Parts: sequence; C-alpha cells; structure tokens
Amino acid sequence: MNFLAKLAFLFKKPKVIIVTGEGRQTAKEAIFQVLKQYFKFGREILIFETDLTKSPDIGKFKFLASKSSLPILIVTHIGDIPVEQDFFAGDRVKTLRIRELAKTLPSWGHLILNFDDETAREIKDETNLKESTFGFQERADFRATDIKYQASEGSEGGKEGKAIFDLNRGTNFKINYKGNIVPVWLEELFGKEQIYSALSAAAVGTIFGLNLVKISQSLKEYKSLPGKMKLIEGIKHSWILDDSESATIFSMVEALEILGKIQGFKRKIAVLGDVIGIGKYTIEAHEAIGERVARAADSLFTFGQRAKFIAQGASVKGMTQDRIFQFDKIEDGKILLQNEIKEGDLILVDGSKEMKMGKIIEEIKART
Repeated sequence: MNFLAKLAFLFKKPKVIIVTGEGRQTAKEAIFQVLKQYFKFGREILIFETDLTKSPDIGKFKFLASKSSLPILIVTHIGDIPVEQDFFAGDRVKTLRIRELAKTLPSWGHLILNFDDETAREIKDETNLKESTFGFQERADFRATDIKYQASEGSEGGKEGKAIFDLNRGTNFKINYKGNIVPVWLEELFGKEQIYSALSAAAVGTIFGLNLVKISQSLKEYKSLPGKMKLIEGIKHSWILDDSESATIFSMVEALEILGKIQGFKRKIAVLGDVIGIGKYTIEAHEAIGERVARAADSLFTFGQRAKFIAQGASVKGMTQDRIFQFDKIEDGKILLQNEIKEGDLILVDGSKEMKMGKIIEEIKART
C-alpha cells in the first residue's frame, strides 16, 4: 500500500474481513453474498482472501487489521476435510503467519475459526479476541445438522423435450446457533467445504447484526465458484458434478460418496484425474479411490499415470473392463467420453489442479 492508499484507509476506516485457510475462496464468496445487499463493499467493507502461508505482504494485512474500525479474521480449514468424521487437524506450521496476524488484531476485532479443524481452533488460545466457531461438532457456535443432498431428475418435459430437475437440487441443512435453528438451502452446490463456507458467512453476518433468517435467505443466491462441487448442465441433456478445480484424496472420496447418494439418474460416470502430492502412498491411495468408484459409478474414465491405479482399484472391486476407460492425456479420451454420455447421465469430473480437468468440463458442458 502506498502512502495515499494508507491515508485514504485511515480517513474512511472501513470494516475489514480477511479470509484465509484452504477454504478461503468459497468462504469469501459466501460472505460477500450474505453482506452485499446490506452493505457497500469498497467503502464500508473491504474483504480479502489470502494464503498467509505464502503471502509476502503480511505487513499490509497487519496494517489493515490494526487500523480498521472492525477487523474480522476468518480461518477456514487447514487440514484436509475427512468424509466420515467431523474432527481433523492440519499442519501447524501453516498457521504461523495466521497466528502472527491474529495477535495484531485490536481488542475490538473478531476471530472466526473452523471448530472441526483442531489446528485452526487452537489459534484462539493465543489471543484475547471475541471469537466464534463453526463446524459440524456439537460445541461449534454455528453448527450444521440434518444435511441432505438432493438432485433427482424430474420426469416433466422442459424445453425441446429436455428432462428437468425437481425444484430441489443441492444441499439442505440446518444452522444451529444459540438455540435458534434455521434451514439453509445451497442451490446446485454440494460437499462439506460449501457447508463450512455458509457457516462462516453466517458467523460474519451475525457480527454485522443480521439474523439467521436474513442470512439463510441470502445464501439461497450463493453461487460459489466454478469447479467447487457445483452442478451444471452437460451435453445431451446430461448433468455434471463439477469438482474440477482441485482435488485431494479426501475431497475426491467425498465427491464419490455424494455421487453415490444422489438418486434418480439413468447412469453415473466418474471422470477422474491424478491426485498429485500424496507421496509414497500414491499407488495405495489411488487404488482406494477406485474401490469407492465401484460402489458409486456405473462407468469410469481416468486421465493420467497415477489415475490408472484408480482403474485398478475399481476393477478389483468388480467393475468390469468394458466400463473402464484409461487415458494418459485429456486429448486422448475426450471424444470417447463425449460419445459415451447419454441423456439422463450424471458425470463427476474431479482431479488435481495440475491435471486441468476443467478442459473436460469445457468439452462436455451444455452450450448456452
């Protein structure tokens, strides 16, 4: 920040929201959606999402937080989100700068932490700030319960004879806060990270004086970001569960679990790329994913050298070879995938950012 920018900031003293952690991008979008119709961004409120483990300009955020009329620091998950349990932890080294920033917040600042992630939750022990938590566990201040994934294909005719969805397609859950329970609907969005984002937005909205009903109404319009467990229309009147932006072992397993739970489609196709950065257990991890594929999908397309072990795991669990298609590169298999897709199919597309699975989305999404 140059001198004039700092001077303008000191004159206006806007409220500042800083979002960090692995879920920072979706959380920022959800927070913006909740606040945008009640407050003016750029004048009353500034919102930033930053990876503080890599950010070279932590000094800028220290200045913004310490001089703001209302600084809020949100720490989303640090570790990978597991599918079958609501408690986990990340690498504490990744929180060094986050904790450094938290300590600079003035006494009127707020700290909002993912309660389920022990690494994020323990940040509160090093500050005396007003603190709120969110998560799935009972002791979280903003707790999600009664989670249901809904997206069954409708039987009514739409435009040009196209099958349409039932009115409900997305995630339904309840926010519990201080004895108040309000239902929340996330249209065409799925997965724990999206729920965490909505919970963090509810925590921020409450600080700004909004009640849970207004927050819930705002979240109905939350669209999130491309490639983040988002349902979109595909070619040939199919549907795509787009998780192409990035993947870990945990997130891909969760995506497959959700694929398996969503009902009403003629077939389900898993289109999976390599998960990069696992280390020495790469083969075993990909084989374990393949075992999940066999339970969740009717067909499997893999892209990449590591993803071949996904195919191997699916085969071991009974998926026949005529339903498994393996390719090294996206260009090698995109035409066959297009030919394989039929009306009424649901296609999950997932893989590490390095695999550029978004190229597949571009090939099979419906043209508007």
